[in-house]
Amino acid sequence: MDPEAETLFSLVKEKHGDRIAPGELDEVRKAVERIVESATELREVELGNWDEPFSVFKPYRREGE
Repeated sequence: MDPEAETLFSLVKEKHGDRIAPGELDEVRKAVERIVESATELREVELGNWDEPFSVFKPYRREGE
């Protein structure tokens, strides 16, 4: 397991472990690993100062027009 995922899972287990069943802990561990993998991939994307979020323009039209 990735050290970052292990640390985050330990924090979740420490804070919420008493309310999570042992079978559910494995699912939580897998979810944390997927989140860390996604975050790692996002960190690898290089953005320039000019990069902005993509937005979709949808003009407003009243119903019946």
